[in-house]
Amino acid sequence: MGKKSPHLTEIDAGTQDERVYNKAFEGVRATLRGLLLPLIRLETPIIASMQKHIRTPFLDKYFVWTANLGTHTFFMIFLPILIWFGNPELGRNVAFLTAAGVFTSAFLKDYLCLPRPLSPPVHRLTMSPTVALEYGFPSTHSTNSISVALFLISVACERFSPESSARLISVIGCVIYAVSVVFGRVYCGMHSITDCVGGTVIAYIVYWFQWTFQEEFNGLFTSSSYWIFLVIPICLMLVHLHVCFMGVLIGLLPGCWLCHQTDYCYAGLSSSMLTTHLTVVSALFLVFKLALGVACLFIWRIVCKKLCYSILPPIYRIFNLPHRRFEIGAR
Repeated sequence: MGKKSPHLTEIDAGTQDERVYNKAFEGVRATLRGLLLPLIRLETPIIASMQKHIRTPFLDKYFVWTANLGTHTFFMIFLPILIWFGNPELGRNVAFLTAAGVFTSAFLKDYLCLPRPLSPPVHRLTMSPTVALEYGFPSTHSTNSISVALFLISVACERFSPESSARLISVIGCVIYAVSVVFGRVYCGMHSITDCVGGTVIAYIVYWFQWTFQEEFNGLFTSSSYWIFLVIPICLMLVHLHVCFMGVLIGLLPGCWLCHQTDYCYAGLSSSMLTTHLTVVSALFLVFKLALGVACLFIWRIVCKKLCYSILPPIYRIFNLPHRRFEIGAR
């Protein structure tokens, strides 16, 4: 039998021989990695010890499942629901917020190439084993959950009076959500505290920009200018930077502008607003709309994926476009 190709050996991202990174990195990139790597290494036995003392079957299940609240799939369902039920402005802001957070954290992951806590000694609890093949710093889950929680808390404080129970419930709910996701990444051994702190800092920066300039951002959809459609060719040219982020912008900006310019679409959003006077019929209609909408999301995702796998390969071959076969980033 021939020897196994070294390219087929699965290793954790960021754990190559340090000489590889010393040769490839220089300047600020090398300095930052050199400062952060010892912290991550130092935290590894601490996280392993913490898991040994506090892990229980209930907490394992809780934090593994709540980790899904920081994933693309969760936001794919959650963000449209905000828009369907009469909060298009909130949905747009949170969509752009999460897209910017994912883009920034993904860029820094590839820029610094820092590993996750080593396993062993840390036990990794996850529904997606291939996550270990992604770099660790910063934590995208932390970026998404903290930025969304901060934005929703700000919205609640703006809309509800200080003595309102709705305001208190909103704040408590957002805090529980953020803490569950962020601490859960450490508990599950998927991130170090340094990763989560880095993700939290990015989350605050992204939140601050989105909250500070939200009026200017929302003004893009209320104007009658067609300049917003320039987003499509610009994003197509930049799609190699981050497919998910550019895809969100291509759909979000022109789509929301068209909806705002169409009376039928705007009326549909207004009719879905939740009120305190729900009849049985209206409640059933809202539930039906929710079920139908979520089903359409998954059907569209499956169909679109199948079509792309069928249509794009021949196009790439005909025009001899650059491409890579299915490669794992850590390799």
